Amino acid sequence: MFHQKRNKKFNYKSRFPKDGASNLKNDSKDDTQSKIELLKRPVRKSKAIKLPVLLILLVVIIVVMYYLDTKMS
Repeated sequence: MFHQKRNKKFNYKSRFPKDGASNLKNDSKDDTQSKIELLKRPVRKSKAIKLPVLLILLVVIIVVMYYLDTKMS
């Protein structure tokens, strides 16, 4: 009627070998540098442009609101 829960089984494989030998000896310096370059994110120029454009747009809106306020009163 009631089923007992089974024990969980973990298939964990360590990324580091137990004998202490590292795989970095096989990698050359150039290979490591190329891997680092692949991990870096490309710089997005669009974000750098958005902030100044938004600030200029905000100033223009404030100036227009001020002009309309002085014209109406």
